[in-house]
Amino acid sequence: MADIFHFKPKSVVDAESNLAAFISKCRNELTVFGDSLDWEAAVWPKVGVFSKLGVTTRKPQQDQLMDNEFIDFAKAYFRYQQGHSPTGTKNELKALRAIEAALLQVNQSARIEGVSVVVLDEAAVLSRKHYSKTAAYHCGRELARLAKFLSENHLINARLHDWRNPIQRPHDTVKTGKQAKDLREKKLPDEAALNALAEIFANNPDDGRDIFTTSVFVMLMSAPSRISEVLALPVDCEVVEKDRNGIERYGWRFYAGKGFEGDIKWIPTAMVSVAKTAVERARRLSADARKVARWIEKHPGYFYRHDNCPDVADDEPLTMKQACQALGFASNTVQACRTSLNNRKLETADGVHTLNSLWQHVMNRMPEGFPWFDKDKGIKFSEALFAMCSNQLHKTRTRSPVELHRPDGTFFNNDLSPRESLKGNHDYIFARHGYLGQHGEKLKITSHQARHLLNTISQRGGLSNLEIAKWSGRADVKQNRTYNHMSEYELVSMAEKLDTSKPMFGPVGDVKKHLPVTSQEFNTLEHAAAHVTEYGYCVHDYTMSPCEKFRDCINCTEQVCVKGEDEKLKRLRKRLIRTQNLLAKAEGSIADGDKGSDRWYTSQEKTIARLKELIAILENPAIEDGAQVKLKGNDFSQLRRVSEKKSLNASKELGSGSDEAKMLDDLTSLLGGGFG
Repeated sequence: MADIFHFKPKSVVDAESNLAAFISKCRNELTVFGDSLDWEAAVWPKVGVFSKLGVTTRKPQQDQLMDNEFIDFAKAYFRYQQGHSPTGTKNELKALRAIEAALLQVNQSARIEGVSVVVLDEAAVLSRKHYSKTAAYHCGRELARLAKFLSENHLINARLHDWRNPIQRPHDTVKTGKQAKDLREKKLPDEAALNALAEIFANNPDDGRDIFTTSVFVMLMSAPSRISEVLALPVDCEVVEKDRNGIERYGWRFYAGKGFEGDIKWIPTAMVSVAKTAVERARRLSADARKVARWIEKHPGYFYRHDNCPDVADDEPLTMKQACQALGFASNTVQACRTSLNNRKLETADGVHTLNSLWQHVMNRMPEGFPWFDKDKGIKFSEALFAMCSNQLHKTRTRSPVELHRPDGTFFNNDLSPRESLKGNHDYIFARHGYLGQHGEKLKITSHQARHLLNTISQRGGLSNLEIAKWSGRADVKQNRTYNHMSEYELVSMAEKLDTSKPMFGPVGDVKKHLPVTSQEFNTLEHAAAHVTEYGYCVHDYTMSPCEKFRDCINCTEQVCVKGEDEKLKRLRKRLIRTQNLLAKAEGSIADGDKGSDRWYTSQEKTIARLKELIAILENPAIEDGAQVKLKGNDFSQLRRVSEKKSLNASKELGSGSDEAKMLDDLTSLLGGGFG
């Protein structure tokens, strides 16, 4: 039998060699996630899990892991990208899981060389199915990034650098209705909880955990920050500078995420005094821990001689009681010493320990990364404002005089909300001080709610988006929209202030009369912005996207009309007459067989229906003047109309149970249903 071979053009050979070299370098030369990283493991501790799409467990079974043909590339790409652009969300894993599933579905092989436009499109479809809207959007962005990386580095033969994310960013700023109100209540802090924390702080607590929790929250309320940023502040964070008018301004030097590195956040004048108090309390609270850390930096091989440390030589054998004293354990009885040492898996006998051997035990228990408190920000434990001794903030355990603790966001938030899993035994700050809500409910609050509140107040106070982004530590002003929780009523209030000759609530209009908001929202009302239309006003967020319904406000779900505005009601009536005339012309065009006239007819028919519904509401004497009217419905979309029509035809021709009919039904539901 003749010898045969499969010919490979040079470009194919080059791509294969490039891919093999890329994986090899990432495996053997990169040190991202540490030199001791076990490449072969499917679970990289505290980093990621290389499991299939839809698998949520952090301990997957063998059949839940990524395919053997794909997993090495996934590890290499993930390690490489996290090395160049480390993130907390690690969205690369979302994209890798989606692309592996798409490769298997389209090609029946998970080899990365099989990536194509079809595979990328299928990966986007799968991401919509398995992730939330926001997560799917970020997954799509990472898919586009992956496609560009593969093409530009010639790891595959296909040219995919022009592929774009087909998943639109979800609208995350609902302005009207119950959904908007529920969102505001969820994102903004509860007023009773805010007042309780303020009262506890004002009473100058002496308990360490109370000092920590209230001081951190005061700092969160002084400048819009993430909890990780506040907890990573250095002890010398305070900055005082004179502005151009010679007035002293007070701020904190932050290392902010999302684009800004070193930055100063200036504290509003009203918060300066309490902000200084919070920093000073935190500084006193962490003084002992910083003292221990400085000793270790200067004398890493010698035991830290705290006040209760036995006065013996470093290599002199210790009794059990002396060993417990050195480690800061209770040593009033032999049994207490035995229990404490047993809990540490240390020998329980006289003469077996020395200060040198105990110091080695202590150093092995130091927080990961010590002496760095936050290496990325260049802050050591000896410089950190919130460095703590182990158990320093614990209710019952004795504070360790030699071991250190790094509090994180979870540790902080656990003291602000009841943990129901503990069945009422969670002694969090509101329970410790006996605070309950207005109706006896348990109070709770989160660190991030303070950031939302300060951003919303900034919007209402008239700060520009650039100023708010800078103050909040954001590189992209578009991110402001997620934190803006002004209601439609506030937008109308601002519109009235812009032109007092045209009250938008009618002759008896009064904003406060029609302001069904919670008290904590009412306390932050000040200013906003609105766009007035010929029929009412628009609540569209133009920082998110341009107007998609220009000159078609009637069919837009973001327009609000106000009962009692006679001039605008007249305009609606005139528009109805004009549209009815256009509908009659469209009927004539359909009769004449003009192409496209049916779509025009459908559009005018919908507009007439909405006009009639709107006019009927505005003419209804049972509705008081000043009431705001916003029609529900699906904004017109040709895709929606076509998908609905196709769905009906498929159901008739193939049966409602066919795959095509089901797919079209799903598409119609995804687009909102109906003909638009």
